[in-house]
Amino acid sequence: MEKVMERRLLGFLLKITVISLFNAFAIFVCILFAISGELYLSTAGIVLLVVVNSVVFKKKSYPLRYLLPGLFFLTAMVVLPILYNVYLSLTNYSTGHVIGKDDAINLFLNREYLRPDAEKYSFKAYGNDSDIILLLLKSYEELLVDMNGEIRDPGEFEIVDSDLDGTPDKIGEWKVMEASKIASKISLLQKLRIPYGNGWLRLSTLREFRQYEHQYAYDEATDTLTDLKTGKTYRPEKARFISSDGEALDPGWTEYVGLQNYLRIIKTEKYKKPFFGVFVWTIEWSLLTVLISFAIGLFLAMMLNDSKLRFRKLYRSLLIVPYAMPSFISLLIWRYGFYSGEFGFFNRMLKYLAGISIPWLDTVFWARFSVLLTNIWLTFPYMMLVSLGALQAIPPHLLEAAKIDGAGSWQKFRKVTFPLVIVTLAPLLIGSFATTFNNFTVIWLLTEGRPVTGIGDVAGATDILISYAYKLAFSGREGSEMALSAAVSVVIFAIVVTISIISFRRTRVLEDVANEI
Repeated sequence: MEKVMERRLLGFLLKITVISLFNAFAIFVCILFAISGELYLSTAGIVLLVVVNSVVFKKKSYPLRYLLPGLFFLTAMVVLPILYNVYLSLTNYSTGHVIGKDDAINLFLNREYLRPDAEKYSFKAYGNDSDIILLLLKSYEELLVDMNGEIRDPGEFEIVDSDLDGTPDKIGEWKVMEASKIASKISLLQKLRIPYGNGWLRLSTLREFRQYEHQYAYDEATDTLTDLKTGKTYRPEKARFISSDGEALDPGWTEYVGLQNYLRIIKTEKYKKPFFGVFVWTIEWSLLTVLISFAIGLFLAMMLNDSKLRFRKLYRSLLIVPYAMPSFISLLIWRYGFYSGEFGFFNRMLKYLAGISIPWLDTVFWARFSVLLTNIWLTFPYMMLVSLGALQAIPPHLLEAAKIDGAGSWQKFRKVTFPLVIVTLAPLLIGSFATTFNNFTVIWLLTEGRPVTGIGDVAGATDILISYAYKLAFSGREGSEMALSAAVSVVIFAIVVTISIISFRRTRVLEDVANEI
């Protein structure tokens, strides 16, 4: 009894220690988020902290202890990316609009310009083992400056001019530096800013410093930006500062735009036609891949399920090769080995046998045919395996009863085998459809969405929605449209979820049919 109590006490102390360390770390992270202005992350961390402690210390929440790690990773890897994607789709996040307004204003305020009449200072650098000091020279003025940008009083140091040429050879403990040593410290000199007049002095060339000034001034009361160089005033419009004559300053900033990106997809001609074209092809691509690969897989499974077939294990091993090989390698072999113009395997065989050559990846029809053929080749072994499992799960007495009733091979397949197989495989077929719908790898490694059908078009003939979204985000000729790409991703998510829900509901009908057999 005492040992049991000791173990319980030890377990309790261990739990308290672990949860205390977790709480301390979580509170520290939440404070860091709050200090850096990430209030959403800080709030999320506090909520997570409360949930974890509630689950650990409440007896009623005991079963959740085993679910909590899985729920945490589900939230972190699935839920949060989806929510962030939705949030991003409601903004104008794109090239030139990737930072907040305050950050954009600070960038403008930090911009500088060189006045035409700016002062010029040649310089001499003096250094010791660890530090540098500069002597800036002008016809009527000399400035002694340290590497903190502070102007020092020459009277603080002993100045030695051995050759009496008017330029010191030594200032205090600092000796004059040779040009080669100055060049090695050029990065430090480029960072140096010396407050002077209405601006500051900084390195302009390798031989001189010049006076620079702020180019822009921001008026918080009127929310306007003034170019001190030209006198132009810029006002915020469409997440950018724009002058009265239409000149826009870069960068702009990210702001909430509501459903504007979704409306651009269906209303803007530039995106509407490509989007709906890609959408239709994506449906065709997914349906044809699943249906044809399932038909081939089921046919082969029925052949391999015949106990009278010799060398079944050998055939099964050979037929599973496309599924067993890494698709990354297979796709590159198909692209460069089979489809590669005049020197690809297919065209060399066609040239030899019929004297013809097919532009496999260069025209719309043949490029789509090629990606379908390749994806079916990659997918049918999986369909064969799951179909084989479903066939072996069919009770033999049902087939025997059908045979006794006089059913032929086709009738047994249509009335018994296929209904039972389709009930078992329906969820897998739905999952396969969703996977194919978003199969970026096949499209990108095989064709990269090409061929492009119009000049300047982002979407190619073999692009599916996910590759189209990728191109919008990272490959646009007019810049990256990350927010629009996020909107397309949300549409993809909605389509897949809708199709999956409808399909799963339809499987109930199939189950009723199977129960009647």
